[in-house]
Amino acid sequence: THPSVPSQLHRSMANISVDRTIPKPQDNASDGLDGIGFTYFWGNSPALDLLGDPQASAFGVAAMGVSPGQQYKDESRDKDPFEDEFSEPKPEVIEPKPLPGDGPINILITGGADMRHVLKTVGSRCGGGKGPKIRFYLHETSHEVLARHLLFAEIMNNTSLLVRERMELFLSIYGNTLIREKDSRYIANIVDELIELVTSNSEHPLAEVLDFESLKFKDRDAIQQVLRGWKDDVPFDIEALREQRARGYYRERYDYRKNMMDWDYQTHIKEKAGIINWFHYKAFCFEGVAFETRLASYNTPNRTLASYTEAKDRSKGTSVQVRGFWGDIINSPFYAFSITTNPVDRPRLFKISGSQYRHTETDIAEFNITDYLTQMDVGEEVHLPPERPEEHVFPYASPLEEMRPKVEEVKEEDEAPKTTEAQKKGRRRVRKQFPPLSAAFQDNRVQVILLAGDLRDQLKKRKYRGHFHRAFLGSMAVMPLFQDAQLGPGSTTDPFKSTDPTAVVRIRQPPNVEKPNLLGKFKEDSSFASAFAEGAEVIAETMKYQAHFEAIQRLAYRHRVAQAAHLFGWRCEDERRAIPRMEHDMKEKTAQQIERYATDFLRFVTGPAPEPLPDDSQHLAGSDLDALLLP
Repeated sequence: THPSVPSQLHRSMANISVDRTIPKPQDNASDGLDGIGFTYFWGNSPALDLLGDPQASAFGVAAMGVSPGQQYKDESRDKDPFEDEFSEPKPEVIEPKPLPGDGPINILITGGADMRHVLKTVGSRCGGGKGPKIRFYLHETSHEVLARHLLFAEIMNNTSLLVRERMELFLSIYGNTLIREKDSRYIANIVDELIELVTSNSEHPLAEVLDFESLKFKDRDAIQQVLRGWKDDVPFDIEALREQRARGYYRERYDYRKNMMDWDYQTHIKEKAGIINWFHYKAFCFEGVAFETRLASYNTPNRTLASYTEAKDRSKGTSVQVRGFWGDIINSPFYAFSITTNPVDRPRLFKISGSQYRHTETDIAEFNITDYLTQMDVGEEVHLPPERPEEHVFPYASPLEEMRPKVEEVKEEDEAPKTTEAQKKGRRRVRKQFPPLSAAFQDNRVQVILLAGDLRDQLKKRKYRGHFHRAFLGSMAVMPLFQDAQLGPGSTTDPFKSTDPTAVVRIRQPPNVEKPNLLGKFKEDSSFASAFAEGAEVIAETMKYQAHFEAIQRLAYRHRVAQAAHLFGWRCEDERRAIPRMEHDMKEKTAQQIERYATDFLRFVTGPAPEPLPDDSQHLAGSDLDALLLP
């Protein structure tokens, strides 16, 4: 068996691609789509506090060191291409409406691929049991990703473990294909409880947080099947499966894949996120291990990365489901927690000596997740200890060393835990004892609703009309957005497409400039537009941190998302940097410079709230209404 034809998203990406006649190393391998994979287990953008985060409006280089030194020898690369454009007039300031003071705040996350935004938002807003009530609606098309959401929610709230233990467990399972044996045992031991959560038979405190009512029974069954595959007796040779993926991606250049890794790193990673160490990125590409938090053996397969994809049987030609590793093998999981940090601690964590960062991306991820978990538990931020003179003298002591626990010898207990008579006889079931939830999740302050299937069908429901105040759209989950705006592949009603096939668009402007008359054209017919309250903020992930894709493709993607939003009646914040103008003969080097200094995200403010739907029961005759109410 072999993977089937790429999905609709992959086909739509081909529609916005550019001519590849210029020879480059990738021409002798695949186009990158099979390297990204079919199941997305982590995002390619920094974690955000979705209720208000300066990082959402950030632009330029995310992980630029505070003392660049010789990091960028070409001074022309450090020139901001936006400084000389559109100095007058000043763009209109567009801001979302304030969040509701009473009632819960509803946040939609589709294609987020992980729990990074939930972790940071809850830590920042509900830490220590304070703050507003928040409802997260997590939508994924993959049941494997939804199952991982359950696992990470449990790890975040397992207060029986120290914060550092939770952090190490989180990072190991999050982005490593090979994990520690103790991590694998932890997963296997929690599987049965997670299955009981899905079937609503659990006494775990998380049962008050996780809501499965919006899932169909077939989706619940699929999640249970995924969870059963995490048992440690289920075979999963992830090393061999990942090697097969690498051979399919690099093809005849497999023996020289290190050169292609170096191409991707130098072209797409170093200039935007230099904190990511080349040796660590190479180790991820070769072995799939991204985070090694301590001296330990990472030799056990991470079964949470197993997934199914549709394929065709070579002999029979029938469709089959193939279990394997279908995650990303070229985009590392470093971006979520490793390229930004608290501005107070950033000067010391991102310091450069000569041309080398003093800390690595793993150090930053450890510090950030420790901070988020601590905020959840006690409501206080974690900062670096006071600066010491040793930090400025070779070999440059790290401030993180003082934060790490000292190694102490622990004596093993000689006596095994005693078993009660009731347990020996098995006369009655012993009630399970669960640790309390993190303070941020207690008192029903945070609720997580899981969604699956076609997002457009979900948003058409009456209960979601004008419902959401904030939203995040992952870059690999925008196909429903395009389809809702009639911009999908093969669309014959694309209003931005010229009717003259020979016409050449020499300069592509933002849709608000190019075709202002189309603002809100599909507002009434769009399930996306009708699901948001007035003045809500929608944050869309860009492809800025995607490896392999060319810069012209990334800029074209920004314009396509902006066109869909324009048709819904949404206005773009910081339009000048978020949607740079494109010239038809733009060189790749120029596009790389523009993309590098563009915003990390696209932010849109929705228009007026939709009119409430009429109550259908008022239009029914008495006998018809009785028929609906009778059992």
